[in-house]
Amino acid sequence: MPTTKLARLVCLVLLSPLIRCAKARTGGKPLLVTSVVSALAIVVAACGHLALTSAIAPVPSRWLFTFEIMGGRFRTPVELVENSAGRLRANALGPPLVTFKTVSIVGERLTLEGSSRFGGVRVSGRIASDSFDGRWRIKLLSGSVTATRLRIPVASPAERLATFDALHDTLVRRYYDAAFGGVNWDSLTHVYRVSAVGARNDGEWLAIVRRMLSRLHSSHLDVAAITLADALPTRGGGASTDESQFIKWRRIDAQVGYLRIAQFDEGPAALDRLDSAFAALVGLPGLVVDVRGNPGGTLGVAMRLGDYLLPPRTPVGTFTTQTPSVVVDYSGYKVDEFLQLLRTRGAVRIMSGGRAARPYRGRVALLIDGHSGSTTEAFAGVLGELHLATLVGERTAGAMLSAAEVALPLGWVLRFPEADFRTPGGQRLEGHGVLPDVVVKRHWYRDNQLDRAVSIARQPR
Repeated sequence: MPTTKLARLVCLVLLSPLIRCAKARTGGKPLLVTSVVSALAIVVAACGHLALTSAIAPVPSRWLFTFEIMGGRFRTPVELVENSAGRLRANALGPPLVTFKTVSIVGERLTLEGSSRFGGVRVSGRIASDSFDGRWRIKLLSGSVTATRLRIPVASPAERLATFDALHDTLVRRYYDAAFGGVNWDSLTHVYRVSAVGARNDGEWLAIVRRMLSRLHSSHLDVAAITLADALPTRGGGASTDESQFIKWRRIDAQVGYLRIAQFDEGPAALDRLDSAFAALVGLPGLVVDVRGNPGGTLGVAMRLGDYLLPPRTPVGTFTTQTPSVVVDYSGYKVDEFLQLLRTRGAVRIMSGGRAARPYRGRVALLIDGHSGSTTEAFAGVLGELHLATLVGERTAGAMLSAAEVALPLGWVLRFPEADFRTPGGQRLEGHGVLPDVVVKRHWYRDNQLDRAVSIARQPR
């Protein structure tokens, strides 16, 4: 039965006893009008809410949410479904940066509450049949958020099975560790296969698959209903990326400069931005490079940073797939070139340093923390091994592998590690991270890590 007709039927069922009661108690005369009308108003409001909720937010339905966050954007598909108790749920189907625990629709207002890596998150705004417009808040931070409804057909058990098997086969062929870290991959997938096929909705299927993948204890391993490039469209460089948001610098005083790199991008705009930073700071005797919270990214800026801080043709580390051959060197700035070489040769050594017109040779303090990951860790690792910088802060994330993405059936995307990484000294950073030379736990309101790094940068080299 259509939802609007169902709502009308519920209204009639609820209204009938009230009408009969009014007639019986007034003898058909309009006495007690106020109380009867009040009761009717309450019921009508409830019925109106029921009809409006069903009409505005069809269940199940999928929406693409776009969050405006400090000059950047984050997108995630969100599925609205009812659980077994008939309560509305919101399943985030994008990269696991946010999860929603409660959802409510009152009139035309949709409210989602959940968690993120930065704390509790609340999303609230006006929802219509195909659009949403509202605000998000995480602690003291807030911004705008919009959404559009996606027309995605409900998957059949056979389609879920085909998607699950495609995931299994892809990892057999291309996962960086053919032994899966000692885990019997065929046995593991057999355990989860039946549950995944029987999933009642996309969110349930995704949760089952993610539990299975977590058994491999690997970074860069996930499934989502969106590519990473689409989820983070302002990351990676290019026309959509405002590099002034991610590369910033200033003079702290006459002795020390400060360079903040929030993510490693590539492309001319990113490289030019970094060149401008060093043009302003290269003459100072001390430099603090802040890569705290930098999750990594592509090669361009990282390789260019190496040109300023490393000696000519310095090995940064080696990537190795499950089928390595002879190791070849790569010193370019483009991740696509690197990946093509990696997939054809199976092993690539990254080389950087010495190409800057005026390299920096002062005292360097590198700020790192538990959210410094991937490419950031490779760079911190080589600076630490060669004693070219003093590492300050906290151990890095321990998430250093080279990742690839493969499209699966039903619009799912598998992101997986295709190559391991070791530093020039043979250290494996995955699962271990980079330990700072000077451990400083960050104070809750004062940036004592930066204070310590500045004091180190002031010391003679």
